[in-house]
Amino acid sequence: MKICTEIDAIELLKKYAPTEEAFRKVFTHSQNVRNIALSLTKHLEDIDKHILSIGALLHDIGRFKYPPGTKDAILHGVEGGKILRELGYEIYARICERHIGVGITKEDILAQGLPLPLKDYVPETKEEIIIAYADNLDSPGIKDERDVEERFAREIGESYRERVRQFHKKVHSILKDRVV
Repeated sequence: MKICTEIDAIELLKKYAPTEEAFRKVFTHSQNVRNIALSLTKHLEDIDKHILSIGALLHDIGRFKYPPGTKDAILHGVEGGKILRELGYEIYARICERHIGVGITKEDILAQGLPLPLKDYVPETKEEIIIAYADNLDSPGIKDERDVEERFAREIGESYRERVRQFHKKVHSILKDRVV
């Protein structure tokens, strides 16, 4: 497994950022996600804090090609995975691909007509799950889990609410009920 340092991660973000402003936006968000993730897990010994930290910094590297609000913005996770996999950073590539929402399944892709390669993009490792959770918390207008639940019910449909609740239960079990 090839490990990335914090300096390497920041340099990669700078390399792929088309502008200084784009870098600042992604880097600020990524630092917020990292801070949330590390704060939530500081009491846990069974979480790899290095993978968590670097994965959080790199999780949105694909945003430089597919910014928020653009037609194919949902492709940013796959794009980030592609970039990092080509560099030999498999563990961080998986985080990029699996951090969106509470995970995207093949069924979601078909039902919602998403422009993604047909496979599951569901967070599996504790680090992947915590980064997806922290990413959801660092979104405009989000203060807590209830806001996350409401956002996804509004954007994807009421039936998605229970899936978000189940994801949050999984997070609580990892964190041993210590949540933001």
